Amino acid sequence: DRVPISTKAVVSTQSTGNSGIVTLCIETDEVFPELNNFIEQSASLYRLNLVRKVGKIKDALFELKEAMPHISAVLMGTRSTDPYSAALRTFTPCDSGWPELMRVSPILTWSYAEVWRFIQELNVPYCSLYDVGYTSLGNVNNTRPNPALLAEDGISYKPAHFLTDSTLERAGRR
Repeated sequence: DRVPISTKAVVSTQSTGNSGIVTLCIETDEVFPELNNFIEQSASLYRLNLVRKVGKIKDALFELKEAMPHISAVLMGTRSTDPYSAALRTFTPCDSGWPELMRVSPILTWSYAEVWRFIQELNVPYCSLYDVGYTSLGNVNNTRPNPALLAEDGISYKPAHFLTDSTLERAGRR
């Protein structure tokens, strides 16, 4: 089966029973509607147990751990090129002051191009914003289409997988 690749702070771990994989989604008022649609579609497609929390990731993880103490690890979509992630390892315990969880980052060493090759070769669904020039998603107030993908017409944008300089992945973020 395919693995959903989300563009939001999504953390998942195996749950007990038949409720599916617990998937934590951190809510904001400034989320792209397209991203919310993608999250809902992924939850349905992969039969995820979607848990939505408002606030900061740290607080949400504490709440999740308290509600589901059997959880010992979280699966992350973090890559080493993400902010504050260069020193991470594939298996990294959460920092002091965070819930006692093991962060598992299976794509930590993947390049931008490798992520897109995986998505395309395995036909993995992804958020539609990537088709209109977005290469990294924050929220509607701090994210724009990547200027490096501006099409020749000067109006539209090429899809994210056309980005060839991975150092520009976050060029659409403020």
